[in-house]
Amino acid sequence: MKKLTKVFALLTAFCCLIGILAGCAGGGQENTTLTASGSPAASETASGAESAPGPVSADEVRVAFLSGSTGLGASKLIVDAKAEEKKTVNRYDIEVIADPSAVIAGLKQGKYDLAALPVNVAAKLWNMPDVDVQLVALNTLGVLYVLENGSETVKSVADLSGKTVYTTGEGATPQYILEYLLKKNGLEAGKDVTVVYRATADEVQADATAEGAVVMLPEPKATVVTKAIATMRYALDVTAEWDKVSTEKLTQGCVVALKTFASEHKDALDAFLEEYRASVEFVAKADDAAAAAVVEAGIIGKAPIAKIAIPKSNLVCMTGAEMKKTMSAMLSVLFESDPKSIGGKLPGDGFYYGQ
Repeated sequence: MKKLTKVFALLTAFCCLIGILAGCAGGGQENTTLTASGSPAASETASGAESAPGPVSADEVRVAFLSGSTGLGASKLIVDAKAEEKKTVNRYDIEVIADPSAVIAGLKQGKYDLAALPVNVAAKLWNMPDVDVQLVALNTLGVLYVLENGSETVKSVADLSGKTVYTTGEGATPQYILEYLLKKNGLEAGKDVTVVYRATADEVQADATAEGAVVMLPEPKATVVTKAIATMRYALDVTAEWDKVSTEKLTQGCVVALKTFASEHKDALDAFLEEYRASVEFVAKADDAAAAAVVEAGIIGKAPIAKIAIPKSNLVCMTGAEMKKTMSAMLSVLFESDPKSIGGKLPGDGFYYGQ
């Protein structure tokens, strides 16, 4: 009997030893499950609580920004996206482009998921049959200024009567904004005010060298011209003049997304909007760090110009209901001026992301 007891005791000890060894061998892999991509899935912590999953985003978000004011607020995001160490939730492939037509072509070809554009161009895209976009944010309010060389005869829109104004943007927002302001002040383009449209802002800058010349330019080009021509002054803030005759905000720049991207990669889009908002807030400070980011991003060539132009560019990241209200009011003004300016008809509710 004593012998049997000793045998049972030895067997029990041996089994316990095997169990301990098995437990030690498996201890490094407890509570770990691999996802289809091979990365660890959420697991239970020592306290038994489940850890929060990380942000979900597209593998790569392809974005086109325009050089100048429309891309200005994205400068910090552009710099962060290029950094060697990861500073953004999404992985971005960003291009800074001077020509809006190249951006339009890229959207039609599916080359970009997101793009910054003038507001009327965004509406035109909505009305095109070969591309489907949604408005996701407004990024600038008014960016236009009237400049006068060597005199102070222009102090109100009414003072433009009998003048010749050199500008860019024929068939785009500058033309319709100027015509709207003239009309609200009892003037008519081509009758009371001669408007000469140039193909580029550099051509307008050449016109501006003449004594008494009056030009209308967007930021940052307006700042460039005032620095290049010592006798040039800011005569009118077009945004301030707009506010005198309209209860709605003036807006000129926006960001659109391909509708397929917005619907299939909502997490990536929402992450972009948060990162873009943070970038706008950073740049809007107009300090040395903001100016350096603008130059590094390739939006403006010189930091001193950037520091002056940023506050005059009315940067925003406006989304949701406020975006829809502001944009729809602006498009109504453009439509009233010329339906073709926005593609023939006002966009429907489906144009506005999240509405």
